[in-house]
Amino acid sequence: MEVSLSGRMGGPEAGVAWLASIVQLRPKLKSALADLSVAGLRTLDVELWIGGSITDYGPQGFSSSARYYAKKESLLLAISVPKAVAAASPQERPEQALQGWLADGFTSAKLPRSAQKLPFALIAETVRSSLGIARQ
Repeated sequence: MEVSLSGRMGGPEAGVAWLASIVQLRPKLKSALADLSVAGLRTLDVELWIGGSITDYGPQGFSSSARYYAKKESLLLAISVPKAVAAASPQERPEQALQGWLADGFTSAKLPRSAQKLPFALIAETVRSSLGIARQ
């Protein structure tokens, strides 16, 4: 399965704080899911939207949603992190906060009806275990 991870920052301070860790997390996520074969899913695109001073993604709280494109066999997972959550996260180890958000995003994703047949729980558990995050 092809996997991509990208970030959308809500302000320059968010980019400074989180962008490098997103880039470093990409190969870890890709290797975690490289050997996983899921019927009906060729591509998984993950977007982390982190709120900042210009745009507050997810002002109503942390959220995760998915869009499934059956013809393309592609799933887009958008994880929104509010500005308040991002600002309150420890900056000395940003990769730990990102890994937690990623794991929580996979676990709490709201899947569309068209994607209900995908074994998304298996994908989420594979991500959690590869990141070394215990199940809650």
